[in-house]
Amino acid sequence: MSVCFSKTRKNHRMPCRLRKITVYETKSRFYIIGCDSTGSRYNVLKIDRIDPKALITGEPEYDYTREEILELLATISDGSSVVYRSSSKKGTKSGLVERATNAFGILGVVRFVEGYYLIIITRAHAVATLGYHPVYKIVEVAMIPIAMDGVSTSSEEQKYVKLFQSVDLSTDFYFSYSYDLSRTFQENALRSDWSNNGQRRLEADDKFIWNSFLLEPLRKNLISERWFVEIVHGYVRQEYIFLPIGRISLTIIGRRSTKYAGTRFLKRGANPLGHVANYVETEQIVWDMASSGNVANGRFSSFVQMRGSVPMRWSQDPSTRGVVGKPLILIDNHEPHAQTAASHFRDIRNKYGDPIVIMNLIKRNEKRRHEGVLHTQFLKNIEYLNQFLDDSEKLCYLSFDVARCNKAANAMPSINVLNVMEDISMKSILKNGWFQSFPLSESMKIRPREGFDTLDARHSQDGRFMIQHGICRTNCVDCLDRTNVAQFVIAKVALGCQLCALGILDEPSLSLQSEVCRLLEDMFDEHGDTMALQYAGSQLVHSIKTYKKTAAFQERRRDVFQTLSRYYSNTFNDWDKQMAINLFLGMFRPKITSIKNLWDLTSDYNLHFPYSLKIRTDYCAWTLTEKQLDDLVFLEYDEKENQDGYVEIRSLESVDGRRGSEGSEYRTLQFSSDEDFRDYHRTYEFTSLDDRIGRLFSIENRAIQVDGINEEPTTHAQFLKLWKTSETKEKETKKPAKKEKEEKESDDEDDEEGNSTQWSDVVEAQQEWYDLVNRPGNVASSKTISPLKREPTPPRSLKNRRSLLSTGLLFAKDIYNLDHLKTQPEERKYYEKYAVTAFKCNIRDWESVKPTLLSEFKLNPELEARRPTFFTADDCYRSEPPEVSGNSERFYNKSAQPLTTECSNRDYEFFSKYMEAR
Repeated sequence: MSVCFSKTRKNHRMPCRLRKITVYETKSRFYIIGCDSTGSRYNVLKIDRIDPKALITGEPEYDYTREEILELLATISDGSSVVYRSSSKKGTKSGLVERATNAFGILGVVRFVEGYYLIIITRAHAVATLGYHPVYKIVEVAMIPIAMDGVSTSSEEQKYVKLFQSVDLSTDFYFSYSYDLSRTFQENALRSDWSNNGQRRLEADDKFIWNSFLLEPLRKNLISERWFVEIVHGYVRQEYIFLPIGRISLTIIGRRSTKYAGTRFLKRGANPLGHVANYVETEQIVWDMASSGNVANGRFSSFVQMRGSVPMRWSQDPSTRGVVGKPLILIDNHEPHAQTAASHFRDIRNKYGDPIVIMNLIKRNEKRRHEGVLHTQFLKNIEYLNQFLDDSEKLCYLSFDVARCNKAANAMPSINVLNVMEDISMKSILKNGWFQSFPLSESMKIRPREGFDTLDARHSQDGRFMIQHGICRTNCVDCLDRTNVAQFVIAKVALGCQLCALGILDEPSLSLQSEVCRLLEDMFDEHGDTMALQYAGSQLVHSIKTYKKTAAFQERRRDVFQTLSRYYSNTFNDWDKQMAINLFLGMFRPKITSIKNLWDLTSDYNLHFPYSLKIRTDYCAWTLTEKQLDDLVFLEYDEKENQDGYVEIRSLESVDGRRGSEGSEYRTLQFSSDEDFRDYHRTYEFTSLDDRIGRLFSIENRAIQVDGINEEPTTHAQFLKLWKTSETKEKETKKPAKKEKEEKESDDEDDEEGNSTQWSDVVEAQQEWYDLVNRPGNVASSKTISPLKREPTPPRSLKNRRSLLSTGLLFAKDIYNLDHLKTQPEERKYYEKYAVTAFKCNIRDWESVKPTLLSEFKLNPELEARRPTFFTADDCYRSEPPEVSGNSERFYNKSAQPLTTECSNRDYEFFSKYMEAR
């Protein structure tokens, strides 16, 4: 049945996705009605049910009003009312049936053997807010069969449906309507046109979108993107920190890759395209909540790191470990040209830039060689790839034996895992930098922080943002326990740098015992548990407390339980879970990929390593993709003119476009900053003040209240056993032999190590790493620095630090270095000249009080009354602050916002002329 209206409007691109979706069913069609965030514009999507094995859709390119939608539904149901499935019996329903109401979006459609199924999000709740962009977690989904006869009775079809539904979409799947969760905060900021009201096109990265295969049939039918919701799998958590001078939100986002996804022992290493197993991109975002939610005007900061398996062709067979033990590590393919590793690092370079710091945490020296095989082969690959790179672009490989360092810390507390990792992390972060939407403080250029001596700060092309360049890549064998501890330390150091850049910390140092650091530790423990459950079927075996040497007896008991849980999951559940992932991601398509059913395959090797896949990249120019190699044009040259033998190479311009099919402009979503502000504050309707106040109360109840970032919490008696004190350290020096034996057995895989505790056995770095960390930074090399010689700034004493003011409220002499600034004769002459030319006052005031001698310069307090001014207590020679009431002062202190270091263009122009004249 077709319905048309006399009044229709041509559809303009909607500013955002459709927020509320209702699904209606008739005997021949599905009618899906969606409305935008304002509830004023509606759209219709029709799906035919006549042919169950064909997906026939229709989408009118018109916007409807609410009255027109009601008229449309009444016409479809022949004037009858809408009937709910819950109140109607099969075969007796008539008219229109409402299958779902107020759904959050369409996840896609899927077909196994028989007909198609429509998958929609029925329940979700917000878990975080990034500026003006809420982030939602899926709570419940619905899978609706499109065929007229409902779910097929075929046992084969039902088995596929059950296997598909074993991927629990209600756990750890997230989405956002206006923010691209598949890309980093920096990518989203740089992809926006801030000169044109923040216009941006929302094009997700398929590497982190888990329902791309489900959306593929609808996109082939040219359905608008406004209907779809693209989801990521991983971890999202947001916490709030309240300080006396402001409020900060801290968000952790973990994105799991869809490429080469799977379970622990079934997915190791990498596939030929360089996609590694257990690839997770972890990002931490800091937002000063007193600033705007717009990225261009607000104060945002983000840092990205990643984890992933060793990028080689290797595997572990669980059957080789027996009842207990470790499966053997086998190198499946020894590649002389390191093609797999080259493909992996080529993708990382294209996405994150240089330098790439590789932190390998596996063990090197073992009595019986096990993990050391990966270290030796991995190092050979890195050395081969570095032959063809410039010194500034080489891969920086660093091997840190966490297990040996953790064991050696019992005898040598100075080489604690966290202490060693913190020193390495600081050097890496200063070379990679971090993203922030505001410039560095001028005080850091006048008096650089001691921790920022080697900071290599880079900016975007328009100079608006400071950007992160390069990334720190962390891995161990499983990329779970040891990797999570290393990423926590990296995040801790990065958070200290971010807070220092915000002006909240005086130095980029975050105390490990502070309340903020404990909050970060809790977030990363939960992040690690979530990633371990997704990949290995259990939580972390060794948490961060294990490596802090603060684990109590309960923590050891937890480690044993998680080890048994992981063993059971890897032995009995991994294969079923792997089949479900292959089916959900479209790696296996029934009757298309293979004639056999998925559960009849003995292995999924051919799904991830197809015979037809050939890698045609160059062995030497491994940084170029196949397409870039095909586009290269080699120009002829004269040997006499070019005696060095160099060939000029130029590349053809590539046409940018994600899909490039007909109607792509209509289907692509576009947003702007004004629309983000409108949707977040709901300016199109009257909002309830109670809802707004309730939301603020919920934030305050969740937030932690601290007087300073490095403030330590009050120690209670029941928690004394969890944290070391001077007394506990003395007791730990004398441990009974039985306790030492238990600690040795509890540490994973430490029973086969030697007893050497030399530094070279713990940390081994290549020359590229030392070249990188020894390069000077560029923060202090500013044009505003005077060429005159000054005395070095003495280090600050820890005794003079103020607990409250350390949170960011600094005096002017601390900000501008006035306490250590000594005026030079040249500077004084220039200032006197400036003061003479710039001194202006009222003529009557000058004639009455002008001095004839320097001794007369002091004013007589008994002078005659002068002309009243706007500030009655001020004149051209003296200034007195007006009296302020106590209530006004308290109100000002309460409403005070963090200071900004930005200056106007006019002031900056005068200051530049002043410095040039010097």
